[in-house]
Formats: sequence, C-alpha cells, structure tokens
Amino acid sequence: MASGADMIGFAPVERFDAGPEKTHPRYYMPKARSAIVVGIGYTKAICDVWGTYEEEGRLPTPYMMFGFAQLNWELSRIALKIAKVLETFGFRSLPIPPSYALSRYRYWEDLDKTKKYMGDLSIKHAALAAGLGTFGWNNLILTPSFGARQRLIAIVTEAQLEPGELIFPEKLCKPESCGYACVKACPINALNKSKAQEFVMDGCTFRYSVLDHNLCRWCLDGLKKGSGSRTHIELPEKITQDDIHKAHAKRALVDKGLYAMGFIDFCGKCMHQCPSPDFEITTYPNSK
Repeated sequence: MASGADMIGFAPVERFDAGPEKTHPRYYMPKARSAIVVGIGYTKAICDVWGTYEEEGRLPTPYMMFGFAQLNWELSRIALKIAKVLETFGFRSLPIPPSYALSRYRYWEDLDKTKKYMGDLSIKHAALAAGLGTFGWNNLILTPSFGARQRLIAIVTEAQLEPGELIFPEKLCKPESCGYACVKACPINALNKSKAQEFVMDGCTFRYSVLDHNLCRWCLDGLKKGSGSRTHIELPEKITQDDIHKAHAKRALVDKGLYAMGFIDFCGKCMHQCPSPDFEITTYPNSK
C-alpha cells in the first residue's frame, strides 16, 4: 500500500476480554471499539545472513537496522497518520508505540516477581485478533506472507471496523515438521519443546512454548555469546532486573554503540530460523 505497510487488519476489542485488564484496549480508551494492526515485512536474505561477527559471511547489522530499528520508526509514522485521519472523521484514536523497552516501563516494579515482560498492549495478540497471523511455537506471530519476519504496530480507535478472521496455528506452524527449529536455535534455551502455555480467544485455544522471559531478555540485550553481539557475561544463578542493568554497563564498547542505534534487539534466532510460511528456509546449527 502507498503508506509503505505490507498488511493491515482490524480486531474488535471484545477479542481482548480474556487477557489482562491493564492491556485491554478499553483500559486506555473506554469507548474503544477496534484495534488496527499494521505490519511491515522484511526480506528472507536478512535472516539468511544473520549471524555473529565470528561467523564467515554473516552479519547481525542488517537485521538490527532493516528488520528492527527502521521498521519500528516506519510503523510509528504510519500509525500516527492513521490515527490522525480517523480523528478527522470524529473517532478518537490512540497509536501504541512498538513495545520494546516500553514493555518494561509500566511493570518495572513487578518484573522480578512475575518474570514476564508485558507491553501496554500486546501487539502480538492484537495481530492475532485482527486475523493477520497466528502464534508460532516460538511465541512470535507468523503471517501467511512473511512467517515470523515482520514488525507490527497497533492503533486503538473508537471506530467500528470489519474484523478479520482468526488464523489457526496448524496453517503456519509445524514444529514436528521443522524439528522445533526455534527451540534448537535459541542460544540460551529460553524456549521449551515439551512445555506449552495456552490462551483462549473467541472460543478458540492457542498453544505455544513456555518462554523464560529473563533468559530471552539476556540474549535480546546481547549479553551472551551467540546472540549476535561481541559481549559475553556469565549468567547469574537467578536473573533479576538489577543483574540485567549491571550487565548492560559491562557490554563491549562496540555493542553499546549498536544498542543505542535505535532500540534494537541483538538476538532473534527463533525468528531467523523459523521456516514458516513456505518451510523452504534451510536452518543451520547456531553456536550457543
């Protein structure tokens, strides 16, 4: 589409009723009727080339810029434009920023207790509710066009819009076929092959791997070898937010520069190694 987006979908806010109260669209906008979700995909080659600086012929930086930082800014621009247009028609509309660091802001005091990172609105659940994609075993949204390779943003609005149809996991996630590629690829064992979590939306049950959020964060922040960074800091026995904060200060100098480039994640192996939707991507063993 002309805006630069690759996909757009609409979800009735009632599809969020089974989720946490403080991440429901109506927690922020009592008269909200819909959530709009916009996505931009990125190329397979970005995933193909992703790797650590030690691996021949591989680069982590194209993903950091063109699969993460730049897409988040592009999506933010599009979301603001959509919200402004809707408000000219009389529908109050609230663009929700890409979650990243904001996922820790509201719930910072509770993170050591809950051990879960939550955004102000789960954009992944919004994408599911809008019919853009479905949950993969890797905890990511998989879409028919890009599999796991896209970024998403949401706008909450008072406008009532035609909802999309839910997409079921078996169409896009085939862990038995790919051999649980996401679990194998994780350099810190944050995903689990045998333990699942589930939730219900519109009467349909969705299942995906139990995720250790703190272990995942350790790699996303580039604190472990194999996450795409040059930094390696030994894991504490029990990760706390203070541990993560202290580890940030010990990053390699070049990693600090990359991290500051634009709210980037280093790791993403569960994304890069996911063969959905065509299951033709050749996965490769990653160093742990």
